[in-house]
Amino acid sequence: MKSKAFFGGVIVSHEADSVARELIHELHIPKLYNLAFLLQINKCFDDHQALRLWIQRLLDDGQTQADDLARQARIQLMNLIS
Repeated sequence: MKSKAFFGGVIVSHEADSVARELIHELHIPKLYNLAFLLQINKCFDDHQALRLWIQRLLDDGQTQADDLARQARIQLMNLIS
């Protein structure tokens, strides 16, 4: 089990946080409360928190490998928001 740490108000792995930061910067995602519903995350979380939790879920559920995480998360996120 990989170590987890506290990032942006949620506990996720360093990999999930890194990919979330990359996508937040690349896609200019503000800290609103719109993404949680689309990502099927509790809507009490802001978009940055929801994105981190969603990416962590992708890892935990085995939906993607750590080395392909950024690409897969980007593809899935773009499909959800377009």
